[in-house]
Amino acid sequence: MRLADGQGWHFTATPETREWVKKLAGIMELETGDTGEYPEIIFARREPGFKGLICRLESKIHNDLPKTGWRSQGRKWLRFWSHRNLPDTICELGHEGARAMNYLVMWFSLFPVYQQTQHRGGISLHAALVERDGIGVLLAAPGEVGKSTCCRRIPRPWSSRCDDETMVVRVNGNGYMAHPFPTWSDYMWQDSGRTWNVQRGISLAAIFFLLQAETDEVIPLGQGQTALLINRSESCVVLRNREILDREEVMASRMRSFRNACGIAKAIPGYILRFSRSGRFWEEIEKVL
Repeated sequence: MRLADGQGWHFTATPETREWVKKLAGIMELETGDTGEYPEIIFARREPGFKGLICRLESKIHNDLPKTGWRSQGRKWLRFWSHRNLPDTICELGHEGARAMNYLVMWFSLFPVYQQTQHRGGISLHAALVERDGIGVLLAAPGEVGKSTCCRRIPRPWSSRCDDETMVVRVNGNGYMAHPFPTWSDYMWQDSGRTWNVQRGISLAAIFFLLQAETDEVIPLGQGQTALLINRSESCVVLRNREILDREEVMASRMRSFRNACGIAKAIPGYILRFSRSGRFWEEIEKVL
């Protein structure tokens, strides 16, 4: 998995997680590759009577993994192991459960990716990503406001890349690219066959914050307003993942998020998009691009 900000990850499976990781990679349209170029996220399943995860992995995956000095963060159903001397992360999965829970675990297992993105000046937003002629715009809003509806209605030459979550990464100093991320609820509530090309970064031109209205209208925002709304639109998975951090880490994460939101607002214009059920909202978007 490679993102436009230069970060990359190898998703590595142990024998008991091979099919699980294969499913995760398929949803995100990832391909097989050799290890060594990027850090690894090593997925291992907790087994009955499990003791000493690191020692067990030591013989299965890496002969040079240290046996002590690991830090553990997580929940009952998902736990991350990291070491100050290693770039890799071990993701320990709980016992396989119901379909909805399995896909929720997949979503939250990407915590190292979200964390690295934040450290590099990016942010993950609760926003749809639509594209025209290689230029992307975000349609940001909480659930049930209309992101998916707008994605279904927008006509060619526009195309929808995702309708729920977008990862925005910083490139070339002050530039930003947008990566479509899966709509995990499609898998949690039904057997969806959708996939998302997570690695395909699209140049970001504007962010529109959605409001339902009787008529279509675009209202420009100042940088301060845009930054506050970006910060408010941060993906819920990022907020939930803060539960596994200690108090100082939570405060540092919040500060980075706000600083990153301000950086994006300085470089990318923000607008309120008032949209109606039957109007041509995309024409209002096109007027300001």
